[in-house]
Amino acid sequence: MAKKKTEADKLHERVVGTGELAAIIGKSDRWVRQLTGEGILKQIERGKYNLGETIQAYVEHMSGGKEEDKKPRLIDYKTEHEKTKAEKAALELEQMKGNLHAAADVELLLSDLILTTKSRLLGVPSRISSECENESAEVVEGVVRREIETALTSLAKYTPDKIGGEIDHGSPEDS
Repeated sequence: MAKKKTEADKLHERVVGTGELAAIIGKSDRWVRQLTGEGILKQIERGKYNLGETIQAYVEHMSGGKEEDKKPRLIDYKTEHEKTKAEKAALELEQMKGNLHAAADVELLLSDLILTTKSRLLGVPSRISSECENESAEVVEGVVRREIETALTSLAKYTPDKIGGEIDHGSPEDS
């Protein structure tokens, strides 16, 4: 019984060949030789590896390298990638719910609102010129105020549900 425990204690010191190591880690002999060539796995002599040290080096390599190296490891990249995918999914969900809108859609809507309001305001003089002919200053002021307020009504009727959908360009006659 004592002999069995001694053998188990020294398993990490056991020397294995390339084929045996490949079988243990579930890769091909060629893969083991490639990692050896890259300096990831260390041979104690040609085609011979210390099992404990080699398994630790392989696990470290598969997890992306040593933490104390202060350089990004593969696991760090994978974690960052998964985090980015989760953020993207959350943004897409908010967009589907109508709580988030693309900047281009918002820009298009606001540009349309500004241009429509500008054209309605610039159209005020031509619309009131015949109405204000030979009128007093108070009447002219009232007509101008009414027309400007009518032109600005389109801004007051703005609703966020138009973002991302069809934009109502309206016409000066709508006011």
